[in-house]
Parts: sequence; structure tokens; C-alpha cells
Amino acid sequence: MVMKNENQNKQALIVTLSVIVFFICSACSLMNALYCFSDCIGSIVSGSPDVAAKDALRSLPIFLSFFLSLSGLMVAHTFYRNESPKILKKHAKKHACIGAVLGVLLIVYVIAGLITGRYLSIAEGAPSPIYPLDAVLYALLFIAIAIFIFRYFKTTEEGKLYNGPVRAPIAKKGKFIRCFFRTIWLLIALYGFCGFFYSFFIVDFVHGYTSYSLAVMLVSLVACLSIAVWELYYNNLSEEERRAKTLKLSLILLCVTVVSAVLYFVGLRNSLDGPSNVGFGILPVAFTASVNFATLVVVFTPLIVAVTGLVKGLIRKAAAKK
Repeated sequence: MVMKNENQNKQALIVTLSVIVFFICSACSLMNALYCFSDCIGSIVSGSPDVAAKDALRSLPIFLSFFLSLSGLMVAHTFYRNESPKILKKHAKKHACIGAVLGVLLIVYVIAGLITGRYLSIAEGAPSPIYPLDAVLYALLFIAIAIFIFRYFKTTEEGKLYNGPVRAPIAKKGKFIRCFFRTIWLLIALYGFCGFFYSFFIVDFVHGYTSYSLAVMLVSLVACLSIAVWELYYNNLSEEERRAKTLKLSLILLCVTVVSAVLYFVGLRNSLDGPSNVGFGILPVAFTASVNFATLVVVFTPLIVAVTGLVKGLIRKAAAKK
């Protein structure tokens, strides 16, 4: 029994680390895709749609790399949720298959680009030193992961399959709406993760933008941590613990998100041109609207999540009193 528990703990740790690693990969690949997307938007705004189309076609492996990373994150998250052996097998194989198909498409696209002259060589050197070779290697990695997942379920005995913590399946009622908003939340969290860590290398602390830069770093970090708290902490609690801690946890997160939002608007007030001069480097699509829509989404998403959790906690508390 002790050996079995140790094995389960080891499996759960590997799955949790896999979620974190794929989250980081997804965040970095999303940011790379956003920078390419921003360049295309910039070309369109400057009156060069032909250049934008050419850049988009050349950068397609970068966009596909993001969806590759996301497929890996979904595979890891399927193991992490582990709703049931049946759901685990079905969803893990589905996301692995998506990753494999995207990987094959990416490789075929690069080969076709080399043949047609879109790429002068397999390692042109921009935007990375060995692009698009690095995208091809990345695709091969995810094809290998997909093969591993299929072999895992085919060759592993039933009793030796992953048997970590089992979490309640997502309720069917309103499942599509919940999954939709959870996806948006995930994208904002990925966006915020890189918005925080990239800022150490690109923010401007010497030309009067210190308060704004720090404020954007803070709201970006909060956007990332909000999903980490719910997924890595809250979802590891038992149903009884969730009912007891939902309200308290939501109140704490609401306080943190309100403080970060207030500090952001204070920083924005002190540097009204901060979004155009600093925001692009940290959050690369923020410059595309005069109201700085992208950054505002990062500010308000954790607030919405915290309020939703607060309402849920109050409803549970009221139901417990009856």
C-alpha cells in the first residue's frame, strides 16, 4: 500500500510538472505568435497589406507552434483533471492526435516553403537563429509525444494506468459556456505570464514610465497567478474543502486583483502615453487600439474570476445554512 501511494504521488508530481512546463511553452509560443501578428497588423496599418500577407505566410510555423504547445498543455491538463479513466483516455488521445496532425502540417508546410522558395534555407536565421528548423524540430517533438501517448494507453496494463487524484467531471449543464470562458481565461493567463517575465528585458524605467511599467508587470503577474491558484491549489482540494474555502479564497483574490487594478490605473494616470510607448513591448497587441483594450482585458479578467468565485462561495454558504 505504501509503495502504491508513493507511485501515485510520483505520477501526480510528474503530471503537475508537465502542466507547468507546457504552460510555459504555450505562453512563450503565444507571445512569439503575437509579435508576428503585431508586425502583420503594423504592415496593414502602414498601407502594405501585401507585406503583411507575405510575413503571415512566412510566420505560419510560429502560429502553428503555439497550437502545438496548446495541444501538449491540453494533454497534460487532461491527466491533471483525471475525471475518469474513460474520459482521460478519450481526451488525452484526442489532444495528442491534434498535436500530431498539426506537427505533420507544420513540417509539410516548411518543406513546401523550401521547394517554392518561401524559405531560402532550412535555417534562415530570423526570427530565431535557426528558423524554420527550430519549428520543424518542435513539431517532431510533439509528434513523438503523440506516439508516446497512444503507445501508453495501448501497451500499459489497465491496473498500471495513471491513477492520481480524481477530480469531479465538468457538469454537462452549461459545459460549453464554461469551457469557452475557461479558454479565454487561459489565454489571458498565458498572455500575462509572458507579459510579466518579458518585461524584465524590455520595459523602460528611465524615461518617466517606471510606475506604469511596474503596474503592467503586476497585473500581468496577477492574471497568471489567478489561474494557477484555482487550477493547482483549488482543484486539488476535496469537495468538502472546496465548499469551505471557496468564499475565503475568492475574497483574498478579489482584494489582490482590486489592488493591482487600482495601481494600474494610478500608473496609467501618471503616464497616459505609457500604452503606446511601453505597452507594445510588454503586451504586443496592446497598441492596436487607442483605449489599450488588450491590457484592460488582462486587468479585468482576474477581477471577473474573483467575483464569480465570490458569488459561488456566497451561494454555497447560503445553501449550507438551509
